[in-house]
Amino acid sequence: MKKSSLFLSVMMLLFIGGQTYAQETVPKELLLSTLNSVAELKLPNEKVTQLMDYNTGFVDKVYDILDNDSEEKIKKGSLDGLNYAREKDLHVFLTKHETTQYLKLMEDALKPLTKQDKLLKQIAKRP
Repeated sequence: MKKSSLFLSVMMLLFIGGQTYAQETVPKELLLSTLNSVAELKLPNEKVTQLMDYNTGFVDKVYDILDNDSEEKIKKGSLDGLNYAREKDLHVFLTKHETTQYLKLMEDALKPLTKQDKLLKQIAKRP
């Protein structure tokens, strides 16, 4: 009897401990809507449309990285590279000033999401 209750207690602790450290994933739609929330930048409609189209592809790439079976260190490196490329890509249709404003806005907007998924810090910071 003692052995079974001890075994049950240990199993319960392991289960609870595993749940505590499990990383919560951010829904893809939430990340995309956060990246597309740019109303305060007062960009022309054409640029907003281009940005939203770009963000759709960007989020797909982010989740391709997050969903693969690589080690966390490799995922971080891949996300860093993607983040660096994003700044260059944004310069195609946004000015340097607009890009800086957008990345600063996203750095602040993504903070709550980075608390849910620590790997998102790699795309929340400015390169």
